[in-house]
Amino acid sequence: MKEEYIQVGGRRVRYLIGGAGRPLVLLHGWSFNADTWVESGIFDALAERYAVYAVDMPYGIRTKSERFSAPRLEYAKYLRQLLDALGLADPPLVGPSASGEVVLWYLAYRLPTRAAVVVGPVGLTAELLKALEGVETPVLALWGELDDVSPPANAQLLRGRNVKIVILQGARHAAYLDKPREFVEVVSKFLESVY
Repeated sequence: MKEEYIQVGGRRVRYLIGGAGRPLVLLHGWSFNADTWVESGIFDALAERYAVYAVDMPYGIRTKSERFSAPRLEYAKYLRQLLDALGLADPPLVGPSASGEVVLWYLAYRLPTRAAVVVGPVGLTAELLKALEGVETPVLALWGELDDVSPPANAQLLRGRNVKIVILQGARHAAYLDKPREFVEVVSKFLESVY
């Protein structure tokens, strides 16, 4: 695994890269950064099969990228610029919490990705849900059974779309950190079926 920096829209962006194979992009929740994926062991587990890019997004309290404040839908457009700068056409995107909302806006804009994984996404507003209508990109939506930030009942809001819903038993909002092994298994199986 290597730490790299790239310029996107005049801002310095930090990311970690490792593994080999088809690309997979990991974003982070508000209270975390790219290092979280490494510390949890998830980065290395996924890097056995994919070229993994863990990106420090320009938001959140621990990011090491240059920050800027914007609505989540603007961060979705920024994410496309970032992927272009990395030379990634349409990689699967993994986004927990705030990044889950960013990924869903990315899908709503019909920006290119082969698949999306969201974990306890926040901000499931009527506007976002309407914008997601007709999106055909395969989505895996994971919730922690004990999530008190974005309760698992929110999964019902995504039903009727091209979404597979999984509830991780005994996990909280950061379900991927509470149950990293289960998370990797579910995500790997999903990606094998769509990517």
